[in-house]
Amino acid sequence: MTRAKSGKSGKSGKSSRKSSISEKPSITADSSTAAKPSITSKSSSDKPWPYAAGYDNTPEVLEPAPLTVKGTIPPWLEGALYRSGPGYEIQKGGRVSYRSRYTSNDLRERYKKAEAITGVTFCQRDPCKTAFQKFFTTFKMAAFGGPKMGGTDTNVAVIPTINFPGLMDDPDYKKKKGKAGPRNLVMTTDGNALQELDPITLEPLRLFSYGAIDDSLNASNLAPAHPCVDPDTNEYFTVLLTFGPTALYKVVRIRQSIKGPEYEPDLDVLAEITSPRPTYMHSFCMTKRYVVVCHWQCDFAASGVSVLWYGNAWESFKSHDPNVKASFYVVDRHQGRHVATFEADPYYAFHTINSFDDDGDIVLDIAAYKDHTVIGDYYIENLRNETGGKPPQQAMLRRYRLRNIAEQAALSYGKKGQPQPVPAQIDFQLDESVNFELPSINPSRYLRNYRYAYGVNRSGMNKTLIYDRIIKVDLDKIKSGAKHSSSATFWMEDQCTPSEPVFVPTPNSTEEDDGVLLSIVLDGRRRTGFMLILDAKTMKEIARAEMPEGTVAPHNFHGVYVPNSVAA
Repeated sequence: MTRAKSGKSGKSGKSSRKSSISEKPSITADSSTAAKPSITSKSSSDKPWPYAAGYDNTPEVLEPAPLTVKGTIPPWLEGALYRSGPGYEIQKGGRVSYRSRYTSNDLRERYKKAEAITGVTFCQRDPCKTAFQKFFTTFKMAAFGGPKMGGTDTNVAVIPTINFPGLMDDPDYKKKKGKAGPRNLVMTTDGNALQELDPITLEPLRLFSYGAIDDSLNASNLAPAHPCVDPDTNEYFTVLLTFGPTALYKVVRIRQSIKGPEYEPDLDVLAEITSPRPTYMHSFCMTKRYVVVCHWQCDFAASGVSVLWYGNAWESFKSHDPNVKASFYVVDRHQGRHVATFEADPYYAFHTINSFDDDGDIVLDIAAYKDHTVIGDYYIENLRNETGGKPPQQAMLRRYRLRNIAEQAALSYGKKGQPQPVPAQIDFQLDESVNFELPSINPSRYLRNYRYAYGVNRSGMNKTLIYDRIIKVDLDKIKSGAKHSSSATFWMEDQCTPSEPVFVPTPNSTEEDDGVLLSIVLDGRRRTGFMLILDAKTMKEIARAEMPEGTVAPHNFHGVYVPNSVAA
């Protein structure tokens, strides 16, 4: 096993408390060196379309900038919201500050020098073609290897993970940082590439692959941006895909050494699953007993080599095939064995919501699309088009049930080959009016039965082509047969576009929805943004922290809240 060292690069920033992660397209990230795309679609009043502001470029803000707070922030809410985009720090006394930093400067400089996008990207080479160029990977070395990656030589800024167990502690850095705050901050993306950032200054420290933790993973091409981390055991799980005539999926568990964080982490390959379909997976599912690889349909052509032909992932996907079933591969976390396979009608998803063991079954909640053409719906020229733009396909909250896992495991025990597939069951799917994406739940209910799910929703009542509401769904009402519309509660404000709501529970709370939701909102009227704080019970606003007028909060996807009291 290769030692995963932590090495710094560049100058250290100020040591003030945590802030944000900027994830803009590298070629256009610096507003001082690249012109903003023009906005040609205007309203009858000849003002820029308010919803288009979220696609503009934003400059770095390296020093904490104080924001204007309206309302009353709960006194217990002190910490930092790390985002794949602008983020915020909530300080004692209800003060809020904002900071952001570029984390792919070497890549940006290379693009500027070449005056073109080089390497392999997630979507079109033109960085303004699609919204996913902002939020996903460049694929580049992460997918196909090559020269050693530098500290900021690729864009790895999708999912932040605190206290990643695959890194050994650097004693010198630990002494410098002290005991407060997280041990480390690691960003993941959809390739076999991770980036370590300083959790205080957000200084990019280094890029590395899963192969830096274990040599056997060097050949893997992709991994879901969303890992699964068991909060009780601190075990980290991912699924690595290796391209080839037969696709190989490795289900991997990473744990901190029992000797302590100064020693090499433990890495185990729990199962190897083969398939003729190499598929783009952004997330997967896990329960307290099982890992479930959700093999939906978004398949790479030519065994994955098509990514090199086209120079991007989006164009290399095969067309949707209604005759190809989706699969769920169930891997026992304790036995380290592929114990069951289930099949369902074809679908596509970016995000799983939650999953749990239920009296011998596995329950999986997923934000499901009919097919992966939704990726193509997010071309920027479409989303910016006030008069002729097409609303993207919307995801539906769908509950799958995988029945009698122990029975399926017994049937497959000792047999050669992979378990024979059996049908999965759909317990329910919410109506289209209750469309649901960018999910969040109370973290205490992760991997457990739960009642409330939070996300974003498109109402259809505004001209925006993306989300304009934050949604709360009461799953118990759905299970009891209530109308889907009566099971949902919303927050909405005119010409505002919310991001993923992050649930922060009230300390020592006993009720599942006792807490607040944090969301970064684009305010199209003022062409600025604010951090919104909602009461998670009532979905009513408690407070907001406003950015200066003219400072845009761009559309962004994911984040994690870290309270000031977090243990290292």
